[in-house]
Amino acid sequence: MKQILTIALIALCSCATAMAANDQQSDDVFITISDHDLYSRCFTTCDADGDGKVTYAEAKEATTLILDLGGRSNIIENYDFLKYFPNLTILSVGNTPVEAIDLSVCPKLEHLALVNALWIKEITLAVGCHPEIVYPMDEGVLTVKRVKAE
Repeated sequence: MKQILTIALIALCSCATAMAANDQQSDDVFITISDHDLYSRCFTTCDADGDGKVTYAEAKEATTLILDLGGRSNIIENYDFLKYFPNLTILSVGNTPVEAIDLSVCPKLEHLALVNALWIKEITLAVGCHPEIVYPMDEGVLTVKRVKAE
């Protein structure tokens, strides 16, 4: 019985170690952007080596991300990928059904364009982040919340 428990404990520790290793990002791992049109319109400026892929290292170095090229053909429903772009100073969000977006993962933002993001009503920024926000005021009120950056 002790041997079975010992083996189970070793297996559990091995799985936990493997899972922790998978959570760490390697610079040679790619951020997957499956929509080629979206990639070619929005992410080519982040592809420093021109290989057609964006690595975590390239995303980390990117300072500009323009996501509204292509108009209504670029509809992004989840902006969780922005956590890989912590050094963005310029962000332009395109057409999206999202009503709230957390930009606290981009504490260096200086310019935020929401002109084509008519559904966004709430943004969350990092404390101390005060970008110039371009927003169509005739579309309603934009609420800005601030939280400590992680």
